[in-house]
Amino acid sequence: MIRLLFYSICILLLLSCESQLKERLVLFDPGTDEVGRVASLTGDMISPEDRMIRVDFEEADPTPVVVIYPVEETWDASDYRFVRCEIENPGTRPQIVELGFGDYDLTLGATVVPPGGMKTLKAVIYRTDHPSYIDSLFPVMHGKPDGTLRGWMASTSDSITFIRLLFPEAKPGASVRIGRIWLEEPYVLHPENELKARYFPFVDPFGQFMYDDWPQKIYSKEELMAYDSMETEELNDMPPPEEWNRYGGWANGPLLEATGRFRVEKVGGKWWFVDPEGRLFWSHGMDCVEFGTQTRTRITGNEHFFQRLPRTDSPEAGLHTVTEDHGDTIRYLSFHALNIFRKYGEGWKEKSNERIHSRFRNWGMNTIGNWSDPQIYLQRKTPYVLTAYTRKTGLIADPYAPGFREDLEHSLRSRTEEVGDPWCLGVFVDNELKWGVKWAPKIPEQILTAAPDQPAKEIFVEQMKGKYITVSALNAAWGTSFADWDGLMGNSELIPAAAGDMREFMKQFTSRYYSICREAVKVVDPDMLYLGCRMDFHLYPEDTSLNYIIRIASEYCDVVSFNRYRYTCSELVPPDGADYPLIIGEFHFGSLETGLLQPGLRYAADQQERAAFYHHYVQSALQNPYLVGTHWFQLADQAVTGRPDGENYQAGFLTVGDVPQPEIVAVSRSLGYSMYRIRSGY
Repeated sequence: MIRLLFYSICILLLLSCESQLKERLVLFDPGTDEVGRVASLTGDMISPEDRMIRVDFEEADPTPVVVIYPVEETWDASDYRFVRCEIENPGTRPQIVELGFGDYDLTLGATVVPPGGMKTLKAVIYRTDHPSYIDSLFPVMHGKPDGTLRGWMASTSDSITFIRLLFPEAKPGASVRIGRIWLEEPYVLHPENELKARYFPFVDPFGQFMYDDWPQKIYSKEELMAYDSMETEELNDMPPPEEWNRYGGWANGPLLEATGRFRVEKVGGKWWFVDPEGRLFWSHGMDCVEFGTQTRTRITGNEHFFQRLPRTDSPEAGLHTVTEDHGDTIRYLSFHALNIFRKYGEGWKEKSNERIHSRFRNWGMNTIGNWSDPQIYLQRKTPYVLTAYTRKTGLIADPYAPGFREDLEHSLRSRTEEVGDPWCLGVFVDNELKWGVKWAPKIPEQILTAAPDQPAKEIFVEQMKGKYITVSALNAAWGTSFADWDGLMGNSELIPAAAGDMREFMKQFTSRYYSICREAVKVVDPDMLYLGCRMDFHLYPEDTSLNYIIRIASEYCDVVSFNRYRYTCSELVPPDGADYPLIIGEFHFGSLETGLLQPGLRYAADQQERAAFYHHYVQSALQNPYLVGTHWFQLADQAVTGRPDGENYQAGFLTVGDVPQPEIVAVSRSLGYSMYRIRSGY
């Protein structure tokens, strides 16, 4: 009754707001607007054609870009949640099209337009301009129930200077046609007092958003069990891929040297893993294969979010995890784990751990990726990657710190089950180190502003003494006013003019980091593949500023790894025409139609488009001769109320009810069962 009452109030408020807002607001109509508002940033031909704008791609640019400017100085999109754009593809190859706002590099949505087809691209607006009470009522959460979305892509939505359309797979000679662009679905902020009085709780006993419905939503334990029975029947009826051996390698493919361990080799002009039996292996995998840690959400202080929590005297209460934070006890709960417990009771974890291997074969997956449960992968039924970390000194992984190598070696030696294990594909050491990406603190800046006892800073200052001799000469070059070298050691401010010197130092820093990591891995296990640190260079290859990091990584890594939140990876190749294998450690797509309040880092309009994006992405990787695998992030959707850092993404193959999402599972299965034929071109 509470739910229906609030839902009715929301509808009345929405209708009231919509009466004052247009259902849609057209930003650009090529049938009436001046073509001069459209420009190519990459030298492509723009011309009007049948009330649309035709773009003929002429340059071999990594990513052609077309921009549309407003009649006035800016557009105001603050009253809407989505932007749409009509795209027609008159060519003979699919075209993927991405849309973004202004000069922010990351895009807000995309679509894949088939040959001869027309699609309406839908993008979601991430915004920084929302009332402070929204953050107070729903702290930490990246996606809020009113449609407010936080993320890398967030911007001020009331002053958009231009719209960008990107065509990352367009080749010279191809064409597209651009139609109307408009805003739709009003962005409605409910008053603070109304939310406080009517909205809470908003999470049902199964951990689902209460104020919406969707397929696979669970309403009773009986439904939970029914979905489980249906999946069990499917797993039993579906045969495993016929072309796979026990490792998931290509049983029907070429037989190479069998070394008993995974290795990499270039065969037929393409890079591959080679499995322990000597069969070609392409890594189609998934991260966070575990039940609890990655899906937990904070309970303490947020009890009013939830309709019902496990009683403290019930067996379910044991699923809570507890941490201490500055003397306070903080409780967390994974509703995903709770729902599995409701299905299986005692022994729930063992049953789920066993089931995941059957699920992976059914989904066409052959690799358990980063941050997964050793109790699952050490069953040795599915190959896996090992996760390791170096020790931070201050804010950074500092290879000049005493004991840096020894600490990593000790950490690796402690993994006695994984070291020497034929089922271990390789090891990722660290994750997304901030070499210089735009959306995070950068290692060069952190070194320059670090405390005087930071080992890397001490080395950097000594090198500056050797280069400039006197602090006066350094001041003249940098525009600073240090009284002596101690002033530089104590510096805590950014110095733009120091960027050149810091870049040169970063080449040494990066080389030392990767060389030590490789040495530590090979000392502990000479046959283990070193897979790098999963660089989050999402803007590469358009942004070339960090190419030197990639070059250095390739000197030491057996496979260079990227976390790649884009809609395609066809353009992900080594810089400068180099030749070595690459792997993708993370990617995903998510929507807003299954009760999650934040789609994730790459938006999809619905589950069908999400599956289409998955197909396009993985197929582009299979057809890329340098890529030896893709790992999806992550197994299950995050909590609707957010994990501890606030992420509440529709990122999973599984819902919080442990139900597989049928659209993306079907596509993953189709790709996995045929991936060796796709990769080899048969």
